[in-house]
Amino acid sequence: MRAVLYRIVFRDNVSLLKYTAAAFFRNKGKSVVTEREFVMGISMDLRWMPPADTEVLLSLLLSEKVLEKDGEYLRPAFDLRSVDVPLGFRPPADMLKKEKRPSSAVRTAPAAGDDMLSELMAEAEGLGIKRKDFIISINSIQKRINADIEIAALLMLRENGVDVSGHLDKVYDIISKR
Repeated sequence: MRAVLYRIVFRDNVSLLKYTAAAFFRNKGKSVVTEREFVMGISMDLRWMPPADTEVLLSLLLSEKVLEKDGEYLRPAFDLRSVDVPLGFRPPADMLKKEKRPSSAVRTAPAAGDDMLSELMAEAEGLGIKRKDFIISINSIQKRINADIEIAALLMLRENGVDVSGHLDKVYDIISKR
């Protein structure tokens, strides 16, 4: 039944992409996110698809001009209010079937915030916290207090007894540059 509904509502791939982007941004409660937030949000928070497929989706959204990239930030190229997303929307599983995966040679160098997040994640893994649990936890904290992902990671580590004072200046520098 769900597949039939999508065929009726989404007459072309661009409108499906708009609904997907609108559903993501509304769920996040933001109009601007980083690439990393987008990939983690689609794959870990919403569990719509694996991270590799999310990267394919991101490149498709950018090539179809559904999203705009401004430096390291992504924003919808349309008014979010113009799209009426159905309750419980989830993109169809075969949405990216025809798309090719981006080559690893095309990837760009990670932003400074990504390096910091990786460093904090490694510290959490050193405590025995699984990567997936760490991501779920910091995303939850980020949503709850409406803070940057690095701040949520620091709070999560501090809650687990880690002295985060050595990371404060680096995180402050990263966030103040945004």
